[in-house]
Amino acid sequence: MGNKEEILMGAGEVYMINFDGQEIPEDAEIETDQNNVGHCNSGFAIEYKPELYDVKNQYKKIVKRFVVGEELTIKTGIISWAMEKLAMLSTAKYDVDKTKKVKKLVFGGKNPLATVLVRFVHQKSNGKNIRFTAIAQGGNGFALEFSGEKELTIDAQLTAIEKKKDWLAEFEEELTDEEFAALPADSVQGGAE
Repeated sequence: MGNKEEILMGAGEVYMINFDGQEIPEDAEIETDQNNVGHCNSGFAIEYKPELYDVKNQYKKIVKRFVVGEELTIKTGIISWAMEKLAMLSTAKYDVDKTKKVKKLVFGGKNPLATVLVRFVHQKSNGKNIRFTAIAQGGNGFALEFSGEKELTIDAQLTAIEKKKDWLAEFEEELTDEEFAALPADSVQGGAE
């Protein structure tokens, strides 16, 4: 049942790209400097909540439970300023005026929410990666506070959406040869060998 001695510690890199496809791109296409949101100060949090329906008998005892919905939210505190990334968290439109040499983020209007592929990569102490991937939308807004006391933090929250059938998000963990060999035989499924 996994390595009971392994304790994960540390942060990771957060990548965000606008997404309108069906297939998740290759890691090398997602994990680029251009897609990296930069520095974060409050880590990366994932909250998964199933919506349950309880079947109760005549004595008001639960006899069966069904999952009727799922919600997965992603939170991170981004401290690197990039207006184009803010556009991914809202309905705002991002534009560059080459004549005036200015960037603009314009709020207002009935613009659709951006659909974003979010990737978080944590490197384990053995050099292998744990990746979390979701397709999500903002919609919960974000908070910015300019104060002379502390760095500007963009507290972002996104909610995963089912853009791909039967897929809300996924974790992927790279294994060393020793970790793979230690897996129970019945847990190893198809794929490349």
